[in-house]
Amino acid sequence: MADLKASCRRIMAAYRGQPSDRVPMCSPISWHPCRDIDAEQPGGWRADPDFVRVARMVQEHCDPRPPYNAVKFPDVFSRLGYQRFCEVSDDLVIERPVENVGGIRRRHTYVLPTPKGDLTWAYEEDEGIETSWDVKKTIERPEDVEKLLSVPFSFRKPDPTLYAPFRAHRREMGPDCIGGAGINSMVAMLVGMMEYEQVLEWVLSEPTLIKLLADAWLERTWAKVDFLLSQGVGPFWHFNGVERASPPMMGPRQWEELVLPYDGEIMRRIKARDPEARIHVHCHGRVGTLLDSWLTLGVDSTDPVEPPPQGDIGFAEAKQRVGGRMVLYGNIEFCWLDLGAPDEIEAAVRRAIEEGGKGHMVLFPSASPHERHTPRFTANAIRYIEAGLKYGAL
Repeated sequence: MADLKASCRRIMAAYRGQPSDRVPMCSPISWHPCRDIDAEQPGGWRADPDFVRVARMVQEHCDPRPPYNAVKFPDVFSRLGYQRFCEVSDDLVIERPVENVGGIRRRHTYVLPTPKGDLTWAYEEDEGIETSWDVKKTIERPEDVEKLLSVPFSFRKPDPTLYAPFRAHRREMGPDCIGGAGINSMVAMLVGMMEYEQVLEWVLSEPTLIKLLADAWLERTWAKVDFLLSQGVGPFWHFNGVERASPPMMGPRQWEELVLPYDGEIMRRIKARDPEARIHVHCHGRVGTLLDSWLTLGVDSTDPVEPPPQGDIGFAEAKQRVGGRMVLYGNIEFCWLDLGAPDEIEAAVRRAIEEGGKGHMVLFPSASPHERHTPRFTANAIRYIEAGLKYGAL
C-alpha cells in the first residue's frame, strides 16, 4: 500500500510550489494506491495476474488523487449519482427489483412518487464492465420539472460527532491533509436528469425551466456543503462534470449563465468559509478558453488538461498561462495508453513532465479502463509508472 503521509507531502508540495522527492503520479488503472490487492483478492478481471502486477506497482509508486479520506465520514449527497432527483431524500425513492434483460445485461429502475405523478430513472449495465448507460431519464417533458420540484426538499443532517474522527485526522495532517468532498456540477445534474440533446435545446428554448432546476441545485447543494464545512470537512473540494458546458457544446454566454452563478457561487462560498480550501475542477475537452475563468474563481487545480484533438491546449501553454497559480493534472490521454506503444508512452510522460516543469503538476491519465485490460494497455500502464519515476525525480 502507498505511504499515505509521503504521498500527501508530495501532493501538497506541488500545490505550494515547494520541492519534493518527485512529481506526484496518479494511477493509470482503476485501482487505488491505498488498497491492498493481495489482502482483498478481488474477483473477475481484477484477479488476472497482469492486473495484479500493475496494481502492486500502483500501490508502491502512485499517489492518491485528492480528495482522499483515509478517515471516513458520513456522505450527505444522494447515493444516486449525478443527482438524478435533485437531492431529494433517498428515503423517498423506490428501488425496483433488478431485471435481467438478456444475457449479461441488467436493468436498474428507481421511482420517485410526487404529488403530481411518478418520475422514473433507469439504467442498464453489463456484467464485467464497470460503467452503465441510462435508458430512461428523470425529466423528459416540461411537466416533469413541475413534478420534481413539487417534492419538498429536506436535509436530515448526520450526527456531528461522526465527523470528529475526520476533524482529528485533519488536525494531525495539518497542511498536508488531502481530505475533502466531491460536488456534482450543476450542468452535470442537468445531464444526469435529461438527455444531453434536450439540455442543449432547453438552454435556448426553456431557460425558465433550466433556471428553476439550477436554483434548486444551488439551494440544495449549498445546504449540504454548508453542513460539511461546519463539520471541518476539507480542504479539498472536487467539482465534477462541468465539461458539459465547455466549448464547443456551449458558448461563453451559457458559461456565464450556467456555471459562474452556480458552481462558481459554491466555490466562492467555500473559499470564504475555509481559508485553507482547495478547489479542484475535473473537466475534459477544450479547457484552454476556461483557464482565465477558473483563475478568477480561485480554482486551485484541474484535470486532465488535454491536448488536441481531444482538447485544445498543451501542458507547456497551459503552464505558461497559469504560472504557479494552479496545479495541472495530466496530460496522458487514455487513447494513448489504449492504442500506443510503451516507447510512445515513455515519450509522452517525459514530455508532460518537462512541459509541466516538475512544479505545480501531477502526472495524470485522462481516464482508466472499465473492463478487462488488453496486453497492450497493461504494457503501457507499466511503462507509464516506470517513466513517471524515471523522469519525475526532483
